[in-house]
Amino acid sequence: MCSVPPPPHMLGGVALAVIAASSSIGFAAGPPIGGILTQYLSWHWIFLINIPIGIIGIPFVHKVIPPKDPPLAGEKAPPFDYAGAVTLFGAMVFGIFAIKEIAILSITDPLILVSTTLCVICLSLFVIRELTTPSPFINIRIFTKWQFSAVTVAFLLINIVFMGVIYLLPFYLSAEMNFDMAKSGMYLLIPPLLVTCIISIPFGRLSDMYGRRWFVIAACLLLIVFNAIFAVILPEAGTISLIIALILMGAVFGIASGPASSRIIETAPKGEEGTGSSLMITTIYLGGVIGTALYAMIFTLATASDGVVAFADLDSATFLSGFHGTIMVGLIISMIPLFLSAIVKDEKKVYK
Repeated sequence: MCSVPPPPHMLGGVALAVIAASSSIGFAAGPPIGGILTQYLSWHWIFLINIPIGIIGIPFVHKVIPPKDPPLAGEKAPPFDYAGAVTLFGAMVFGIFAIKEIAILSITDPLILVSTTLCVICLSLFVIRELTTPSPFINIRIFTKWQFSAVTVAFLLINIVFMGVIYLLPFYLSAEMNFDMAKSGMYLLIPPLLVTCIISIPFGRLSDMYGRRWFVIAACLLLIVFNAIFAVILPEAGTISLIIALILMGAVFGIASGPASSRIIETAPKGEEGTGSSLMITTIYLGGVIGTALYAMIFTLATASDGVVAFADLDSATFLSGFHGTIMVGLIISMIPLFLSAIVKDEKKVYK
């Protein structure tokens, strides 16, 4: 049967592919671009380059983002939930700090104990606040729908694993492959710029026509495959296996960005699609931060048998052992989003 264009309400995969892929590309492209700037200019340019970008962005944002619609006559705009925003921010800050520093300070260190306690307190206050206020920062009751929770957690874990690997790769390329910062940066631009940005929109369009689920499953399988490659990769193997793994990394988000983000919105309870959209973006950035902190913790624990040593000062055998062990943990984590994505069927009818 020949395909016909889907109706307008089914075109979300293309738009969301652009949004999700743009966020992921920015996250993944930042470190390699920083390496290139440091190699040819100086580390100061990592910060200085943001000044012209910010200046250019001001009139662009003013032009593109429409003004907020005023409330209808007789209606009052709901108040912003400052308490919910502050407690959620506190929970994330204290929790991520504890994850990142626990390998260096130990679990019994007073700073870790205080940070963990504050994280639990902030998270508890956030939940209480969101369940009792009429205008919550996030309507957490949305997570009572298990399909929504499953696809959201799956997308979060994909981002955690992806950014965790992105965090470790520059150390592998410099310590084991003997690449300078510029060369490392060029290799690390392969996933976001040469793969994700090219295939994300076509796969978003295909998911609009044929459904989301199998595209996300395919992306999760590629997530497992590239982690399996990095779990055994050796510098003696040269650059072929490295390039293949980097291409597969880019393919993960190129395939998943539209379908996975669309599933979050489409499985959200009726009337909560806006909340689903906000949480979809949040999973990308939160996943990136958690992935970086988690992989740093695991790698440090794996290489700190004789005390914590800077990554660059580790001997080759210790570094590779820690690198492969950390990636192996990510490989195990990668199986969870595959399962979660497989058990949730598409909720909307597709058109062929």
